[in-house]
Amino acid sequence: MIKRTLAVLAAVLLVGVTAQPATAAVSMVAKIAQEPGEYEARFPDVVKLNDGRLMAVWHRAAEHQGAVGTIRLSFGSANGRTWSEAAPALANPGSMNGIDTRDPKLGKMQDGSVVMTFFVPGGKVYYSVWKPGWTRFTDPVQLTAPGLATGIYSHGSPLALADRAGHADQVLIPVYTVGPAGGAHYIQATWRPTADPRLQVSAAHKIIGNSNPPGRAYQEPSFVQYGDTVVAVVRAEQNGKGSPAIIAKWNPYTARPDFTYQSFTGVLANSHHLLKTASGKLLFTYGDRARTGRPTSGMLIGNPTATWVKSKVLPLYNSGAGDQANPSSVEIAPGTFLTLGYNAKKKTASPTGGTLWVIESHATDY
Repeated sequence: MIKRTLAVLAAVLLVGVTAQPATAAVSMVAKIAQEPGEYEARFPDVVKLNDGRLMAVWHRAAEHQGAVGTIRLSFGSANGRTWSEAAPALANPGSMNGIDTRDPKLGKMQDGSVVMTFFVPGGKVYYSVWKPGWTRFTDPVQLTAPGLATGIYSHGSPLALADRAGHADQVLIPVYTVGPAGGAHYIQATWRPTADPRLQVSAAHKIIGNSNPPGRAYQEPSFVQYGDTVVAVVRAEQNGKGSPAIIAKWNPYTARPDFTYQSFTGVLANSHHLLKTASGKLLFTYGDRARTGRPTSGMLIGNPTATWVKSKVLPLYNSGAGDQANPSSVEIAPGTFLTLGYNAKKKTASPTGGTLWVIESHATDY
């Protein structure tokens, strides 16, 4: 125990070796992009913009790691059925020329701007900004904090906190560090839309440290806010193998956050995403390490600030590849969700290899 308490795509495209939604309860409704050659559309993220459109980004590379990947961008219609032609996410792609830019994640600020974070090999996290009316993101800026200059990685989306009691424009950026002394952290900053830097860092906090118990590693924290509580899910690994995810909660408006923890019994979640829905429930989508190939699954959490209890697990997408998941979701209408899934197979193994799909599910499916 942790201490402290289009309609559906034509059926002909969805048979044989092609990518498929995981059950009849979900449907594949659009294709954002199919990368050329042996490239793959990995680690996607999606967010709903203030004008109703959707924005998606992903890591285009020929392999999971060890190759130079770039970040791609597409804008989708409000219902997610149509998408613009994919383009470089950065207005000046040459600013990261020859560097593998990984795991892009999107957080919408209170003014409608979007902050994108990503990391590069060697453990440096960067952020870039998009504003309404723009078509691309700004040149990236390295994100550092006291004690967290290098050796940090990111996976969860930046969270713009609601303004409370004199705390305005505060942003939490989830990060993690590796090794026995590492763990899951967040960097706190103030969003300054017209100033330089746009994210003014004020502090860094460790949520949970590695080696507790020995051999345990905590990675990939992701956040969502309910009232005065931030709820986080943290990926856990025990001696390199799957371990139940950790649920952490705290009040982000205090100078010294007081964290509480829960082990999410029976849920081996990797590379997950948290979506606060219109009903107040939380859509939890994740790579299910308990299943072969770590396919994408989803679950609705009825009371996210209370103890989490495993409920119905809905299979969402399974490309059949050995390396997949990293989902991201939006709600396009009350109770209607879109989740991104990618086919990590090479085109020599699948005609839809390298494709980034949009998969629809409904609250009634869970």
